[in-house]
Amino acid sequence: MNTHQNTCARILRAAFVILTIAALPFPAFGYGNAGHQTVGAIADRLIAGSPNTVAHVRALIGNETLEHTSIWADDAKHNPHLQEPEMMTFIHANPHPSAHDHFNYHFTDIPIQETHYRALSVGAKNTDIVHMIRNCIAILEGHSNATNNPTGIPPSTALRLLVHYVGDIHQPLHVGAVYFGPNAQPANPNTTTGTKFATGGNAIAFKGTPADLHTYWDTPTVSKAMADAHAQTPGAFAQIIIANPPQGWESGPFMSGWSVKWANEVIPISTVAHNKLSFSVNGQKWSAQTNDFPGYNQWAAAQVRTEIARAGYRLAAILKKIWP
Repeated sequence: MNTHQNTCARILRAAFVILTIAALPFPAFGYGNAGHQTVGAIADRLIAGSPNTVAHVRALIGNETLEHTSIWADDAKHNPHLQEPEMMTFIHANPHPSAHDHFNYHFTDIPIQETHYRALSVGAKNTDIVHMIRNCIAILEGHSNATNNPTGIPPSTALRLLVHYVGDIHQPLHVGAVYFGPNAQPANPNTTTGTKFATGGNAIAFKGTPADLHTYWDTPTVSKAMADAHAQTPGAFAQIIIANPPQGWESGPFMSGWSVKWANEVIPISTVAHNKLSFSVNGQKWSAQTNDFPGYNQWAAAQVRTEIARAGYRLAAILKKIWP
């Protein structure tokens, strides 16, 4: 085989690999590993100048960084074969499915027509992400009780969960959800009967991508945000973000209301994310499309960068407030 043939063969093999990867589904992790790790890496850097905060974090998770522990809650969902004792204890106490299903702790499904999080809304639960962030904070503050900690989550696990859930609540499709009436028209189930739930976007194919709509917001948007920032690792992305801090990340003096405030901030982003799309249905399968995918992709990546940045700063603020 001559040089030209060798080159062509290499190109064809590379193209086959790229097409094969593109055909695979993205993992359904909130913000994917890189997004969560960036949130943790931001917080690692922001608490570094607070010795008491760092000491308490180290007392709970040893030398493990927040960046590293940020994906622990997703590993509990998708990689329980790791057989890590603390993880297995958490899984067994909060099994899937059950009344305290740890799969459901990662999100809330407030209809995109709503402007605020309401505990009585369709899609809200007393074990949703809004409540779980509040519960984890209470556990770390030493205020654990049968109401906010019915399954006996220990402080070390509460910290690992908190690091992850603060990232999840800043992913728009982990907060706002679309429900469909007839002909794939979005409808508010709080005011319309007979709507169908698209499982937070997981049941909506996103035309032009190999992902469903939810997974698109979890992973490809983060990859684009990092590429736009010329960041190849979560640590590098965190450094770039810290060099240009996000606006409006402060959440007021009362931590008990922070998760509701964040949900209220994110719901409108989810609403726009869906309103920029058109939907169709074939049987029980929905699909979404946009006439300007490059424009949508750029807008989505910008939203993700801002929300990841706010999540990192807010996670650090929680830890420094608990352990000043």
